[in-house]
Amino acid sequence: MTSRRCYFQVKRLHCTDFAEPPLPSPSDADLDRSGAVSNAVDPFYSRKLQGKGGSFRGRDVVPMWIADMDFRAPQPVVDAVIATAERGLYGYTNCPSALVDLTLERLSKVYGCANASAEWITWLSGLVPGLHHAVRCTSAGGGAVAVLTPAYPPFLAAPRHQNAELIEVPMVANHVNDDGEATYSINWHLLESALARPTTSLMLLCNPHNPTGRCFSRATLERVASLCVAYDVTLCSDEVWGEMPLEPSTAPFTSALSLISPDSHIGAPAVAGLRERLIVLTSPSKCFNVATLNLALAVIPHEQLRLAFRSAGLDMAEVPPFGFFGAMAAYGSPESEAWRQRLVSYLKANRDYACHALASVKRLESNRKGLCFTRPESSYLLWVDADGLLPEGTNAAELLLARGVGVNDGATFGASARTFRVNFACRRETLTRGLDRIVAALR
Repeated sequence: MTSRRCYFQVKRLHCTDFAEPPLPSPSDADLDRSGAVSNAVDPFYSRKLQGKGGSFRGRDVVPMWIADMDFRAPQPVVDAVIATAERGLYGYTNCPSALVDLTLERLSKVYGCANASAEWITWLSGLVPGLHHAVRCTSAGGGAVAVLTPAYPPFLAAPRHQNAELIEVPMVANHVNDDGEATYSINWHLLESALARPTTSLMLLCNPHNPTGRCFSRATLERVASLCVAYDVTLCSDEVWGEMPLEPSTAPFTSALSLISPDSHIGAPAVAGLRERLIVLTSPSKCFNVATLNLALAVIPHEQLRLAFRSAGLDMAEVPPFGFFGAMAAYGSPESEAWRQRLVSYLKANRDYACHALASVKRLESNRKGLCFTRPESSYLLWVDADGLLPEGTNAAELLLARGVGVNDGATFGASARTFRVNFACRRETLTRGLDRIVAALR
């Protein structure tokens, strides 16, 4: 009876308070990705819908976990992939010079690096291989790698797979209001202690941060970069979420690339010594929903570090032609940019909608801290900490799966098992179903 009452209370709260913007593409309205899938209704075997290893198949599970979206890619990207497929030639492909030019333009406009050159770019078949290459060329076989936690799981796995030591640096949750909203910041004492260790040779940074959605400010990045320079630590910054900031006026994306040269607009000097120690990874994969086109890039200004990175990645798979031509359409088409803007508007509305729903989970007792959640400044990922609500020993993701919603287990991010990550890149109808189940389970 309690769960039923919560369900209708939360649903009424949602429907009356928030308007749904237009979808990124009108045809997205025809997609049913709300759960209860089988092989018959999902012939393409979507991992998001079917769960890892197919664990959701045949079950009524709202899929809100793995980081891809329930929206079709921009039509110019679809057209580019179709044209590539129709040629029937799927052999080894060089990067088109037009994509190099578009990428350099994007590095200038989005990443604040106007002086980048084509030589700085190394094309990759994915971001995760780039993490492994960075560890391998700086820290394999005895070095140590510092990572802010919670962290996207491959950040934690890459050092271990390369026989490097992992140093976890827990971030600090700062409560914003009584509803449970929080932001995460760096514990500077712990970070400097980690970087100062003689064996530490690499810091893996995710900016904007996955899973908390934090866009680190320029001042924060300058401090991180200065510490890396002071202790001779390479900084590898994964900036894939920088393509989709949700609050560009108040929480803009700042790339580490923008720190290697002075910024005359704001009178900021370059961080001396960073150029020789910087690896930036990015991709159109998240923003344009094209993860399996298998294209990413590393931008490495310093030649010696760049050659070491490339040498460490000689076993990498080839970038397919679909990746190159799909990226050209994503970066070069005005319609793709218009699509991106519609996407950001939709995601921002979904984020606010989700935060309002989670805020309805009130504190149960005055001596318990209740629910804690982020309002991401970029990405479509929302981090939830239910330590103050759930009994010790509870796994939040398992609890929610039993209630019919699939989320990411916070324990895999180096956090408590009572934390979890929510993907809100879906139609409002799907989001409502998932949030109703989450709130009912946590009340």
